[in-house]
Formats: sequence, structure tokens, C-alpha cells
Amino acid sequence: MRRTPWNRTGCTLLFVMLACQAPLPAADAPLGVVLQANLAHVKDSAITEGATVYPGDELSTDVGGSLDLRIANSRFNLAANSRAYFYSGEKGSVAELTSGTLTFRRDTEKDGIEVVASDVRIVPKGEGAVTGLVTIYSPCKIAVTSIAGEIEVMSGTETRTLAEKESYSVIPEVSVSAVQTHISPDDPNYHQSHVHKACTLGKDPHNAGRFQKIALAAGLGGAAILIGTKLLATSHPGAESPWKP
Repeated sequence: MRRTPWNRTGCTLLFVMLACQAPLPAADAPLGVVLQANLAHVKDSAITEGATVYPGDELSTDVGGSLDLRIANSRFNLAANSRAYFYSGEKGSVAELTSGTLTFRRDTEKDGIEVVASDVRIVPKGEGAVTGLVTIYSPCKIAVTSIAGEIEVMSGTETRTLAEKESYSVIPEVSVSAVQTHISPDDPNYHQSHVHKACTLGKDPHNAGRFQKIALAAGLGGAAILIGTKLLATSHPGAESPWKP
């Protein structure tokens, strides 16, 4: 059959229509589900139990609030007066804590987790279950606690492995604050979307590095933070307790 200009136009239109019906990008796929929520929000809207969370969602809690989130087989809890963003990374879930306290639970090494607070990066180690807690006291003071298992903490050129039930106060190399919109810490353009401010080390010659070991109780903080660890330790209806081996 001879191809006419109208035939060619029809083929072009058909191609455009098929392209427009292509599947949505992976970034629009659901990331996790809210297991418990009290005085919690996604952006400016209240969020409740059973709500779906998407990559890049801003989750926050008010004073006296809390939020328990499941992403794949991992659990996260935001304590009162906290804020974080969650993403899907190449090796698993990525949580960027911008204020307050985040507790995380990873059951096996197959469930990759990375937590970023200012410029400090926290990654569970080993094959077994790992539970950790991260608190931002100020842009240049982060506390990291290993409740169960080992955790690797990176700040600038320094790296420290926290044994179970160890807590460290960490000084980031730089503090990080978003200029306009949040993008995943795994994105190559992450640092181009932020403003950085150098964090100076303390003047104590005996503690010249970025890591200073602190008492476990100091790392855990107050009773409001213990609520977060308790939520991760209790079983949610229809799911086994994440503390179970």
C-alpha cells in the first residue's frame, strides 16, 4: 500500500498517544504505610493510620505527637516535634532527618537503610537486626545511639562503628539546610540544592575529633524519645514485632 502524508500523520499521532499512556515513573510508586500516627502531618495535612507515603514526602510531628512508619520490612518512628523526608535509594530506604528524633529498625541486611542528619550518614551493619536512634540537637550537634546491633556513622572523613548500646555525639563537617525543595541524599544533585555551613570542632584537645562517646541515657534523651523505641518494640495488628529475631 502506498504511504501518503495522511498515513504518516496517523502513525505519528498513534505513537504520541501510546507514549502518553506509558507507566508512571518509579518515583510515583508508593514507598511505605503509616502504622500509627498522633498529631502527625504529611506536609501541611494531618496524616492517619493506614495512609500511604510516597518518595519525598515531608512527615512531621507536633509537640506530644509521634508517627510509626513501615517501608518494606523496615520500621521508622518520628518522636514528638520532629521532621523527616523519606526516599527510595539504590540499596533500600533513605531517611533524611531535619529536626527532632528518628528511631529506625532494620531486620536483615537485605533491607538497606541509610539515615542522613545534617551531613552525618548512619548505616546499619551486619546481617542481623539493627535498631538505632538519631537526634538532632542543633545543625552541628547530632547524637547517634545503637540500641541493638552495630551502626556505622560517617562524618566528613571520619567513620566510627558503634557497638550495641553505645552512644556518640557527632559534629558534622558541615550543616545542611535546603534552599527550595528536598531531593534524596542519594541524588547526585543533593548538595547543589542545599546551603552548607562549616561546623567547627570543640576546643578540648582531648576530644579533637568529630566523635565523642556519651552515656547511653544521654544518647536516648528524655521520656518522649523512649516512646519511639517502645512503639518499635510492640507488635502492630497483623504484623510481628520488629524486635522478634
